[in-house]
Amino acid sequence: MKTKESVDQLTAEKAKRILTRFFDAYLNPAFGSIPKREIDILVFEMLEEIGYTNEKPDLYHLVQQLRVTRSKARNLLYDKELRKLSIEELDLLVKEAIKNPVIQKQGELYALEIESPLVADHLRSKLKELKHTSDGSFSPTLIRLTRTALAALIESTLTKPEQKKVKKALVKAGMPDGSLKGMLSGALKAVGKKIASDAGEQLAESAGDYISPLIDASTDKVERMFTGLFEKDEEQEG
Repeated sequence: MKTKESVDQLTAEKAKRILTRFFDAYLNPAFGSIPKREIDILVFEMLEEIGYTNEKPDLYHLVQQLRVTRSKARNLLYDKELRKLSIEELDLLVKEAIKNPVIQKQGELYALEIESPLVADHLRSKLKELKHTSDGSFSPTLIRLTRTALAALIESTLTKPEQKKVKKALVKAGMPDGSLKGMLSGALKAVGKKIASDAGEQLAESAGDYISPLIDASTDKVERMFTGLFEKDEEQEG
């Protein structure tokens, strides 16, 4: 969409509000005293408000639309989200982000594609608190973490009552009782083995089909999806 098309569809009231916001920011505390970085962020937010950019834009399309570098686009997104998102909202976004990882090396490594630089940083911060690390050297939007790190992260998203429910569901599905983190690690290992063994076939399920019920504490789904996946000597860690 062109800027003219975006502006033409605005109501008079909305156009006045956006223009007033810009003048207020530019005139305070004095004419032209607002830093260039703040102007960029302000205009970026206004472009979103008029519908020129999406509320959750894809980085590639943002680069094309604004004709800026990928680094500049990431910085704009980071600064905008930093002003808008609370810790609680970031926690929810992390929770959603870890629901659909890509399994690498038969379940030993998991990769997460996270477009939002702020959400990616928040996830890394949570991993650090849990005494785990992640690898983002390949790409700033691709975060790779170990199975045990993902297990710890999943456990941290669950409330105490949810942890008890998930643990009970995994035991019902055939996993030996133990620490929840160790059980989650074993569950992830079982998922990795299944997907790896079925790689040559038409596989309807993805890792997310198994991980989402764990994160949502959907006990019926956990029991149904994991029953039959565990070997009697299934390794548990933690």
